[in-house]
Amino acid sequence: MSETRQYRVVVSKRAAHQLVKHTAFAARLEGAYALKLMDEFQAAADSLASMPYRMPAFEADELPGKRYRKMVFGKWYLLLYKIQDHTVYIEYMIDSRQDYKWLLP
Repeated sequence: MSETRQYRVVVSKRAAHQLVKHTAFAARLEGAYALKLMDEFQAAADSLASMPYRMPAFEADELPGKRYRKMVFGKWYLLLYKIQDHTVYIEYMIDSRQDYKWLLP
């Protein structure tokens, strides 16, 4: 069995704030869903420690050079992250049902 390289995963303040916003909204709908969303976020983030390159680039004409990768989790949510050296930086957590063109320059 080959050994898997471990990456350090860092969640930006912006992504953490977005998680809090989405979780608070989910809690207003159903408390159990909010807890599930938090668990799914944690599982997605943790999984990036071993295989961050398995996810595709976030394709957008407005973004030069495939800077971010994307991971879908919890049905509708996207994690946008970048990899530098041995660290994965989670920059955004986005509800893909909403317009997220605001993050494009």
